Amino acid sequence: MEGTPLPLSLPHRGYRVAVLMALVHMLAVGQRFLPSILIEPIKADLGLGDAAIGLLQGPAFAFVGGAAVVPMILLARTWPLARLLAFALLGASVATALCGLAGSVELLIPARMLLGLSQAAIVPAAMGLIVAAMVPEHRGRGISLFTGGASLGRGLAMIGGGGLLALFTLLALPVAPWRLTFASAGLVGVPLALVVLRLVEPVGQREDRRGRMGVALRHMIADRAVLVPHILAALCGVLVLQALTSWSASLLIRMHGLTPPQAGFQVGMAMMLAGAGGHALGGVLADRRGERGAGPELMLVGLALCALALWPLTRAEGLPLAVAALVVAVAGLSVAVANGLIGLQTRIPPALRVEGTAIFLTLVTLLGTAMGPWAVGLASQAMAGPTGLADAIGRVLGATCLLGCGAAWVAGRHASIPPLAGEE
Repeated sequence: MEGTPLPLSLPHRGYRVAVLMALVHMLAVGQRFLPSILIEPIKADLGLGDAAIGLLQGPAFAFVGGAAVVPMILLARTWPLARLLAFALLGASVATALCGLAGSVELLIPARMLLGLSQAAIVPAAMGLIVAAMVPEHRGRGISLFTGGASLGRGLAMIGGGGLLALFTLLALPVAPWRLTFASAGLVGVPLALVVLRLVEPVGQREDRRGRMGVALRHMIADRAVLVPHILAALCGVLVLQALTSWSASLLIRMHGLTPPQAGFQVGMAMMLAGAGGHALGGVLADRRGERGAGPELMLVGLALCALALWPLTRAEGLPLAVAALVVAVAGLSVAVANGLIGLQTRIPPALRVEGTAIFLTLVTLLGTAMGPWAVGLASQAMAGPTGLADAIGRVLGATCLLGCGAAWVAGRHASIPPLAGEE
């Protein structure tokens, strides 16, 4: 199925593509984090512990997704981007629906692995379509629309997932409500995939970038004095953000007696507002610093802010203070994560930024996205007791924030070293 090419002379058509890609990103992130609001009913139905839930939310998704990022970028050089993206959406939708059919953790794990594999193609394909459809003067705004979809997706998982769970519970159907929630979230992706399939990228707007991956890797290794601590700090921020997204709803349920829909609304609003605000603030602050390399220093501030917020989040007896602490933590992490990617661009030559970003995302996904939810789940199960999850979040994520602060400080100390010259 083919549609009409989008001429670069019409910027508003490019914005249509960017908005559509933002919707794709929102749905993808929503499907990824949907288990976060369904933890308690899944545990009760399948008899799982926190360690198994952490495995599902972290490694089962992220190891496959992270390993597939670079192959998907290579595939995006030869396949039509709209077709690749449509297939990725359909694969993610099937994987999400399969989660609802699983009767054990052994069946949930392959479904999450399929989700990770499918979603690995979404960012390369969507970014390629945005760059191809937008006039150069508007590409930054188009990309910002796309990245903003992630914060909305976290809120969608919590609020939308909680709302569906409440609806299906009220209907008292013979199928478990959490299973119907997964099935519904999977079905949503099908019509969106059909819309994407009608897009055709402008002819001649894609570069031949063969052979650049090895050059980018060698460049990053040569600049390791700055990039190793920089990437470590960014990885710590991603790890903590992924873990908080995965476990915050369960924390409010266990510590404050909320129902899953109530917890989903509280966490969803915090994730959307604080996440979007933090990303915007991080970008504004980075722009004001210009070329002076503010990435490490802003990562340090954001991670420190999160570390301070973890105590009231996990210890406050009142729900308002806990939610306020979650807002502060997510805002700080969003500033840190945004500047991890922004700061990376100042160290890599323009001609190698696509490949350098792919290497960065692979490392962050394999380690940060995979290990955050799982580490908290393992610690929570080991500590047990009524405050086991709170203790796990406070200790594991607090230590990670401090490690990230140290790495950001080291990166900042070396940031005065001029970036290495590279291909232009």
